[in-house]
Amino acid sequence: MERVRVAVHAKDSVTRWGIAGYLRLRPEVQVLPEHSLSNAQVVLVATEGAGLTAELRIVAQRTSACVVLITDDLRAQELPRAIDHRVVAILPRRDLTCEGLVSTVLAAFEGRSELPAMAGLAERELDMLRLFAEGWTTAEVAKKLSYSERTVKSMVQQVLTRFQLRNRTHAVAFAIRSGAI
Repeated sequence: MERVRVAVHAKDSVTRWGIAGYLRLRPEVQVLPEHSLSNAQVVLVATEGAGLTAELRIVAQRTSACVVLITDDLRAQELPRAIDHRVVAILPRRDLTCEGLVSTVLAAFEGRSELPAMAGLAERELDMLRLFAEGWTTAEVAKKLSYSERTVKSMVQQVLTRFQLRNRTHAVAFAIRSGAI
């Protein structure tokens, strides 16, 4: 079995050493020093507060590895930027377990996304985005879902505002990358 090369990036050494110390006990994981981010297959980023996006940007500049974010502070509107910085999974710090951490690292390595992304979307909004992803027009989506075109446009606008997306295409791309559709 191939060991997954993991690096841990955290502002504080207690968090960094705690996560790395546990992972070193696991045979399926090889913990790399933080200065070896470029050699990692998965990077764990543990951060909170206003500097979250900046920390993700720093990591993205140093590696092309996928990122597992450990935080209790991510707001819905920050999710697109997190995904742009190769975040494939988000683990709430308050609910973090050692087993959950390892299973998420292995899932990330295997290319499986575990994002709560778009968790705030209603089923009708997801249906709408799926149809747009298939190339349907606003009029066709409205007819298929038995809504008026105005309702569909309103739903699109609500999704764009909630997740701070630029346009319908951006919303569809975001939904696909986050695994929502």
